Amino acid sequence: MAAALRVLRGAEALRKQLPTFLVLLCSLGASVGQSQTRPESDAYLGQNPPDSTPVVFAPGIVSRGNIHSRLEISPDGREMFWNTVDMKTFSTRILFVRKVDGKWSDPQSPSFANEGDTQGAAFSPDGKRLYFSRNTGTGWVEQYVERTATGWSAPRGDGFAVDGSSSFTRSGRVYYSSGMKTKVWNTGIFAARYSADGYSDVTPLDETINVPNAIDYTPYVSPDESFLLFSSNRPLIGDKEELFIHVAFRKSDGGWAAPQRLSGIPARFPSLSPDGRYLFFCGDDGNFYWVDRTLIDRLKGG
Repeated sequence: MAAALRVLRGAEALRKQLPTFLVLLCSLGASVGQSQTRPESDAYLGQNPPDSTPVVFAPGIVSRGNIHSRLEISPDGREMFWNTVDMKTFSTRILFVRKVDGKWSDPQSPSFANEGDTQGAAFSPDGKRLYFSRNTGTGWVEQYVERTATGWSAPRGDGFAVDGSSSFTRSGRVYYSSGMKTKVWNTGIFAARYSADGYSDVTPLDETINVPNAIDYTPYVSPDESFLLFSSNRPLIGDKEELFIHVAFRKSDGGWAAPQRLSGIPARFPSLSPDGRYLFFCGDDGNFYWVDRTLIDRLKGG
């Protein structure tokens, strides 16, 4: 198991310390029969948009019970990236789909991720770079590719590389996971100022978000910084992986209100669609779920 966990280091964009077991394939019993298809020219792979009840996203196309990552969607909505985990070998690889001439491609590995273990894809705010992690055989390293007229460039590892857990605000702030000794897995949630040269003014979020000796990670901030999504095992403490997506709203004094659980589906890796209409998250059954943004809005002030 120790060797398998070394292979998985960074699968959750932390690469600090992983839990002792992975619950990708737990028996969740959630319905996957609520999605119906529309013409492929529509957004989101032609899937019928959800209401305020989470449903599996693109079952059998994207969601196949082997996902362990955020669904990373390009700012223009025309590309989606995620990574899978092979539960026999614990190897990981990035997959993506792209919309070309009004049709979505089948899931496949991008050219820069055809060899070795790759994971944790994250777009820069302008969508011109895609950061990811690669296992070199001696450890995980951060790399990036740049968008060109013909596709993505060759991978590069020079300069500053964004952590794969990062999400960005319109004002140039970033939220991400990093080392914190008071937390389980030595990982907490931080905020900082972002620039092309790196992060500055790095600040750990207070104990409203980072409960001591508990699990709080995979953050995703709304572009206007009005709310923060993350996975947490609260009210439990310790290394107990009963994780659910929570939302904390920004208060008038700049602090964060007490986080609230969004749904009863065990999950992690929340994110918003670029148009702000849908919440995505990765269920512990290895499938992506999506739900209308109203699920978040109705908890505001709660």
